[in-house]
Amino acid sequence: MSLAALGVVFVGAAGLQEGFPRDSTPLVLGCSVFAIALASLLRLSLLGGRVSAAVATAIGLGLAFAGPQPVAAAGRVPDSTWQVLITVALGRGVGVFLCRRFFGDRTAPLTRTGSLLAVAVAAVLYRDVPFFAGVSAMDMYGHWGRERWCSATAMAVAGVVAGALMIVVSVHVHRGGRSFRAEFAEVARIQAAVNAAVVSTAIAIALGMSVLGVLAIPLMSAPLVLLRFALQQQAAVVDTRRQTIAALAQLTDIAGYTPAGHSTRVAALCRRIGAELHMTDRDLDELEDAARLHDIGQVSLISPIPGGATIDIAPVDQRGIADEGARIVRRTEVLNGVADIIEAQVVQFREVQEHGEAIPMSARIIKVCNAFEDLTRGNSALRGGAIERLTLGIGYEYDPMVLDLLIKITAPGAQPPAVPPQRDAQARPHTASDGSLAE
Repeated sequence: MSLAALGVVFVGAAGLQEGFPRDSTPLVLGCSVFAIALASLLRLSLLGGRVSAAVATAIGLGLAFAGPQPVAAAGRVPDSTWQVLITVALGRGVGVFLCRRFFGDRTAPLTRTGSLLAVAVAAVLYRDVPFFAGVSAMDMYGHWGRERWCSATAMAVAGVVAGALMIVVSVHVHRGGRSFRAEFAEVARIQAAVNAAVVSTAIAIALGMSVLGVLAIPLMSAPLVLLRFALQQQAAVVDTRRQTIAALAQLTDIAGYTPAGHSTRVAALCRRIGAELHMTDRDLDELEDAARLHDIGQVSLISPIPGGATIDIAPVDQRGIADEGARIVRRTEVLNGVADIIEAQVVQFREVQEHGEAIPMSARIIKVCNAFEDLTRGNSALRGGAIERLTLGIGYEYDPMVLDLLIKITAPGAQPPAVPPQRDAQARPHTASDGSLAE
């Protein structure tokens, strides 16, 4: 409904702009504030819990590149970089209020500041820096005339710089202790694609405003809005997958093969250790999925293992359960990486040292955390005995580095492990709430 209302308002504003040939600067800037504020509600969820206001950013960049208006009396709107910055800042400020009001959003301030800073840099490069014989690309707009591709190219260059700045800010905010290079390698591809769509939309808005006026804002933003809805559908598929994994993980608990909450506690420990190792968000998610499903192979047993403790059964039986679990997971045809981890979780660490076998780090983590949970069953009073027994197998059965991290995170006074909210299948997916409000 909000998108329909936005279209109606802009059609009316375009009529006013055409019908009253006088200075339409307040009308253009006011419509831009309104558009940026409403577009802030169209949040786009990216990898690792990142939230991007792609449509609002595109409108802001489009305003930075905009110039001549179809009404002669309007002249160049906005006329200065300061008008651009004030308008965008006001629109984003109203958008922040609306996001908090409707979604309870608490996005890091630096993330929003990064978007505003990117618009500022693009505006300065395009409007103020005299690249062309002492004048800016904005001043060359009229001289290029029919060669409008020159203006589009100048806008694209400024937009690429702004997009790179947004990626740098996003990596800095979300890297969570990982190296900048590792975080950049993980998010650069998807974020660069989104930024390319943002910049191309901004250029279309800027060029369209010289002919259509403010009506160009909703018209040229429409493809990006549709892209956002398509990505929402993909996010919904991911949410469904997470809920399916959570349901499968409870199967062994409900059937009595493992103690209640066993897989959840193992997954929480695994994710804490993975975070200590600065694993990427993608690897952490895969590790957690595998940890939740690591005992799924027990459903093939005729009778349950006493207490569900696989640490107490023969290695050949452990291998059988792991292989069966991997076969079950592979039937989904979308979790092959998770199946590989489940299959490798029973391999002894000595195979790495003696035979150079490549055991995934995630499998080594699950092996240690599962053994610890089998021995303690969530009871911290049993930690000492469990650590003592695991230490007997250090370097032979268990990875020493992983065991050291387990000792660290389970030490008295350490923060208790908890599954992050974005991976909790019971948590309400924010994509659904966004979509219901925006449509």
